[in-house]
Amino acid sequence: MGYDIVRSIMKVIANMLNIISIFTFSYRLFNRREPSPMNSSQFSRWLAGFIDGEGNFQVFLDRHYLRVMFRIRLHKDDINVLQKIQEFLGVGRVVLDGNSCVFIISNIKDLINVLFPLLDTYNLYTTKWLDYIDFKKVVLFLSESNTTRVSFSQLEWAKNIINSMNLGRIEFNYSLIPVLRGVDPFWLLGFIEAEGTFGFKILSPFFQIGQHVRSLFVLEAIACYLNSIPKGFHFSLKSGAPTVNFSLNKKTSVSVISIVNIDTLYDYLLFFLLDKSFQTRKGIDFHFWCIVLHLHKLGYFYLQEGRNLAYKISQYVNSNRYSTNPNPGQTPSLAEIKKY
Repeated sequence: MGYDIVRSIMKVIANMLNIISIFTFSYRLFNRREPSPMNSSQFSRWLAGFIDGEGNFQVFLDRHYLRVMFRIRLHKDDINVLQKIQEFLGVGRVVLDGNSCVFIISNIKDLINVLFPLLDTYNLYTTKWLDYIDFKKVVLFLSESNTTRVSFSQLEWAKNIINSMNLGRIEFNYSLIPVLRGVDPFWLLGFIEAEGTFGFKILSPFFQIGQHVRSLFVLEAIACYLNSIPKGFHFSLKSGAPTVNFSLNKKTSVSVISIVNIDTLYDYLLFFLLDKSFQTRKGIDFHFWCIVLHLHKLGYFYLQEGRNLAYKISQYVNSNRYSTNPNPGQTPSLAEIKKY
């Protein structure tokens, strides 16, 4: 009899703690403020991760003139983040290009005095580092030559570099790439904002990051890090440590790490990312994704109203919310969301 009473009391306490934890999550989600500003070091690490995903180093010939350009291209709805990067670096320009916006640095002195010190301190870890090395060689050559015009003898050297960069690269000296020994959370956030997906499959939330198989070692380091993140929701009895799945698309040679288990997504990843300072509009996708995850975790998804809300969110987030979408999804109202 006494044992049954103790069990009942413990169950009531557990339920109360569960409610408190759920209330805390709901309050943080529905009453979230703008992300706390990052300091210079944190933003630099975020930017390195973002460049690892979205940056592009270009070398090209314009007749006999050798040109260089670093750029980040995004959908025009994310122009604010490029303006923030421009303001932070104090160099470059942001231009609109159709449905895209592009941050560009092409000035030799700006590349040498601003971009290179940043990336030499806060490294890239994908094979994009090899493009950076070649790009840097050309920029320094142009700086020392004090001219962008190349002689006939230099033309072949320039063409060899151009043809072996980016998609033209066929040789990969991995020993030149910095080793990602410990994943920095700010670098990871930038990389997630560039390459991550908060998606839905049959209205079930999933998280994934994709990279060409040649940068598989980066995904392996990220997976190892995600496997070690602390549990943020402590009242799930059956959720063990995060399990990160690996898959490979043989047609595109893209490797993907993913987490699909609802308990793992909710108990670990959600709380890990909830207080992170997303810089792009992917933060909007993340927070709506959290709501659907919340519906699944607490069983509201299995009510017709919960399923309807999940469907509406899935039709709104990611590319569906872009201003250029001919049939953009409708933003779920706060009243609809707060019912749960």
